[in-house]
Amino acid sequence: MKSVLTRVVCSTFLALLLVYTLPATSMATEPITTIATGGINGVYYSAGGAVAKMFNKKRHEFGGWMANQASKGSLENIDIVLAGDVDFGISQANFLYFASNGIGDFEGQQKTNLRAVLGLYVEDLTIIAAMDAEINNAKDLIGKRVNIGVVGSSDEQTSTVVLERSGVDPADVELFNYPVYEASERLQAGDIDAYVYTVGHPNLSVMEATDGDRKIHIVPFDQNFIDGLAASRPFLSADTIDTQYYDKLENKGPIPTVGIKSVLFTRAEMDEETVYRVVKQVIENLKLFRMQHPAFARLNRMKMSQDVIVPLHPGAARYFREAGIIQ
Repeated sequence: MKSVLTRVVCSTFLALLLVYTLPATSMATEPITTIATGGINGVYYSAGGAVAKMFNKKRHEFGGWMANQASKGSLENIDIVLAGDVDFGISQANFLYFASNGIGDFEGQQKTNLRAVLGLYVEDLTIIAAMDAEINNAKDLIGKRVNIGVVGSSDEQTSTVVLERSGVDPADVELFNYPVYEASERLQAGDIDAYVYTVGHPNLSVMEATDGDRKIHIVPFDQNFIDGLAASRPFLSADTIDTQYYDKLENKGPIPTVGIKSVLFTRAEMDEETVYRVVKQVIENLKLFRMQHPAFARLNRMKMSQDVIVPLHPGAARYFREAGIIQ
C-alpha cells in the first residue's frame, strides 16, 4: 500500500501536469512567464508549479501564463535568471548569499542585481543512515561510507562543513559522490552507510530509503553543533525535521537540525507589476498553496519576506507594505 506521502506527491504532480500542459493555441498567442526550479521529483519543482498555479488563477486578467521549468537547481537557476533566459528561479539562501557577495562558487563575480520575491519553505540538513552502521551523531561518520552528493553540489559543500565542525577529518571517512537520486537505493543495497542531503521534508528520497529490509533513521545533531553552525552563517537557523510522513523510519518525533530557507528570486530588471502579481497571488491564496505539497504546511505569510538574504524586488516590497507585513 502506498504511503500518504506517495499519494499526496503523486496527486500533486498529476494535477500540476494537467494545469501546465498548455494548449498549443495558448502557447502561441499568450506570453509565458517562467520559473526555473529543480529536478521533476524534487520539492523545488513542486514549489514552482504551486507558484504558477496561483498565478494562473488569474491568467485571463493578466493576459498570460506562468509555467515552471525543470533545472539542475540553485546554481543554474541563478545563472539563467540573471542571463534573462527565465524570469524567476528558486535557490537555497546560501547560494544567493555567495552570489551577492562574490564568494564561494561566485568568487570574484559579485551578482548585485539579484532580488528576492518570496521566502519559501526551509530545507533541512539531513543525515540519513542505516541503523546497522551505528551512526548516532555526526562524529560516528568516521570510518563509514558516506555519500555527499555530486562534485560541486550544495550537498557536497554542506557535508564538508558538517565534517569540519564535528571534528571529523574527511580523510577518515570513505566519501562517495553519487547523485542524490541514487542515494536511497545505494543505502538499501549496502553500497553506503549514510548520505547527507539538504532538503525540504517530507521528501521522496527519504521515504524510498526506508522502503527496504535495511532499517533507516535520521541522525540528530546536538544543540551545541546547531547553535554554533547557525551562528556562523547568516543564511542558517535552528530547525526540526518533522518525521510524521515517514512511516518506516526508525526514529520518530521532531529531529533537531539546521535549516536553510529556499527563496523565490528574480533579477532587479524584472517587471515590477509581474512580481507584485506573483506575491499577491501566493499570499492571498496561501491556504491553497500550502496544500500543494506537505513541505509547505508551515509557511507563514508574516515570515515570507524575512531571511531572504538579497534585497526584496520593488514589486514584492510593494505588496508586503500594502498587506502590512513590512513597514
